[in-house]
Amino acid sequence: MNGLRRLFKAIQEYSKRIFKKTGLSGPQVWALTILEAEPGLSQGELAERLYAHRSTVSGIVERLQERGVIDRVTDPDDRRGIRLSLTPLGRRVLKKSPPPVQIGLRRALEGLPAAQLRRFRRVLQSVVQQTAAAGMDAPFFDVELVDTRMRARRGPPRS
Repeated sequence: MNGLRRLFKAIQEYSKRIFKKTGLSGPQVWALTILEAEPGLSQGELAERLYAHRSTVSGIVERLQERGVIDRVTDPDDRRGIRLSLTPLGRRVLKKSPPPVQIGLRRALEGLPAAQLRRFRRVLQSVVQQTAAAGMDAPFFDVELVDTRMRARRGPPRS
């Protein structure tokens, strides 16, 4: 339990640091990171990538647009659709922001040996099954976002 508490506390503190530096919440920075890697997503597609409800993402997008860090553009292929992209200001804000917490957690998990990661996943799944978390759709550790900024800093994948 102490390890989980420390992890949750570290995530909270890190999120505060992101907010102090950018004025954006962790989910807002995560959304910008996704839009940097995949420009032109619809709001529904962004909700899928964030593993969040569409109404939650609607609020995130609204606040990001108010800040001038994303644009909503009519989809040229479907005039009823809207596509999201970063503005130049959004790119600058994201560049000065610490990476979202999901990137750091993913990096830490990727650093584990494969056998240890499999054990961790089994134990985590067991805990999820024993708690109310079993009924929630929140595949936090299965995010398949390719973060181009992280890959560029890290270099080619390790063999």
